[in-house]
Amino acid sequence: MIKQEDFTRDAPPGAETPPAPTPPNPAPPGGGDAPPPGEMPPDAPPEMPPGSEAPPGANPPPKQKPAKPKKAKAAFARGKRRTDKNQVVRIEELEAALANAGSDVDPETVVSMYLPHRRARRFGAALLRVDRLQLILLCMVLGVAILFIMSFMQEKMGNFTINLNRLELYRRGISIAEDGDFTNPTARLTASTVQDATNISIDDLPQDLDGLSGNHNGKNYMAYTYFVRNAGKEDVGYIGSIKLDNTAKGAQNAVRVAVWYNGQRTVYAAPAANGGNEPGCTSFASDTVVCEYHDEAFQVGDVDKYTIVIWMEGDDPECVDSIVGGSVQFSMNIDTDYEDDTNLLVKFVRDIIDTLTGNAPIDAAGTAAPDYYNSSQITYATRRNQ
Repeated sequence: MIKQEDFTRDAPPGAETPPAPTPPNPAPPGGGDAPPPGEMPPDAPPEMPPGSEAPPGANPPPKQKPAKPKKAKAAFARGKRRTDKNQVVRIEELEAALANAGSDVDPETVVSMYLPHRRARRFGAALLRVDRLQLILLCMVLGVAILFIMSFMQEKMGNFTINLNRLELYRRGISIAEDGDFTNPTARLTASTVQDATNISIDDLPQDLDGLSGNHNGKNYMAYTYFVRNAGKEDVGYIGSIKLDNTAKGAQNAVRVAVWYNGQRTVYAAPAANGGNEPGCTSFASDTVVCEYHDEAFQVGDVDKYTIVIWMEGDDPECVDSIVGGSVQFSMNIDTDYEDDTNLLVKFVRDIIDTLTGNAPIDAAGTAAPDYYNSSQITYATRRNQ
């Protein structure tokens, strides 16, 4: 027998391979001539029409799987990958997927891929996806709110500040200081705050509060002593007023303010519930003013001494649980008892003349207290008004 591969192997290089010979039609079993090409043998089973069953004993034809559209599969694959990455399909991408898939994909099927089994945490992540700057600002606002709430979770007394009129008093040689020697004369003093204070009785206060200087707070009270000096060249009059600047949760109804003015003590309190004075106290001058001290003739060389003590009075009927967490804040302002309508330019020229003539040692920065006498001569020990 001669095979086609024998001809292919013996053919010279470059020569065309002759076609393989057509084998003769095999003879049907039992003899006879073979049917011509394209015709079925006479004894072959007839072709079954579509949808009919094969006769018993006959081998059924092999089943073929229907071909799936490739474009639709690719569209579904792309949608699945995007879903696995927890990404959101945009409208433009959805339209492009429909255009690529043609008419093989049902739009409802593609849209169903847009939210496949969406979980609640994905919605939460999308809602909380904000800009980083907005997140920082939100955290800052939250921090300020927490600090604000914590500041009112305790009873506080302070800050207590003393402010001297710079334009009318400080430039004329009037100054304040924490010690009687006026080591650091200034126009503003600040007392420290008392944290976590609870109510006490006036009998619990020490007896030597007026004998100390500067800050000398206790556990449940604020105490501050300072001095006012006239080291100028003329007598003046001033008014020292203690004011209630801020209060919370009605704490002002149970607070007490004791003032030692040159050794004389007076205790101030808000009016009682019946409108009268609290026992052993003088009522506040108004809702915002505690008291006023008027020195009409504060002569050159005079030194006044003030001691301020503030506490929550536990024996007050209005010291109840509702004021827990409240706060009070006071200040004392020292101002002139007259109004000077002189133009500021005239005052400025006058100060320049005094500086050039040596009559007023005021520095250019205006931070040093004017002292027309030697500071060692005018102290609380050597004051004129003893």
